[in-house]
Amino acid sequence: MDAATTDRRTRWGRVRGTAGTPAMAIAIPAGLLLAAAAGAVSAAMIAAPSPLLVGLAIGGSTVAPFVALVWALLVDRDSLRGAVDRPEDSVEGAWYDRAAQGAFSDTILVVGLATAALAITGLRIDVVVALVGVLLVAMGSCGVRYLVARRRG
Repeated sequence: MDAATTDRRTRWGRVRGTAGTPAMAIAIPAGLLLAAAAGAVSAAMIAAPSPLLVGLAIGGSTVAPFVALVWALLVDRDSLRGAVDRPEDSVEGAWYDRAAQGAFSDTILVVGLATAALAITGLRIDVVVALVGVLLVAMGSCGVRYLVARRRG
């Protein structure tokens, strides 16, 4: 990385494909608008004694996640100070790849066994419960495998 590249990098980065628009200059107003929309929709849909309070609570609690989401979608990682130039070639990237591959196998195994058990017993469960279970197995397996790979070095 040369000095010119380092000088163009900023703490919060710039928008991809622009001449240098700061990513937060767009992420903050867009995040506020999305949070306001989420609050308005929540206030309109939830039957509560005080829909305005519900809307303010939902809107207020979603500002930061929406700003972060918009920023993540817009930012050019090459404009971030301290960002690794090729993260896919890092040791952490290799750990993640191994963890994700193993977690996929674990998830297929657990879902297959659970499906067989449900078919044999005739037990019925809610689809949302089943999907949450699949998600927890996948995330848990990937997390544990990543930590093991990291410990092994």
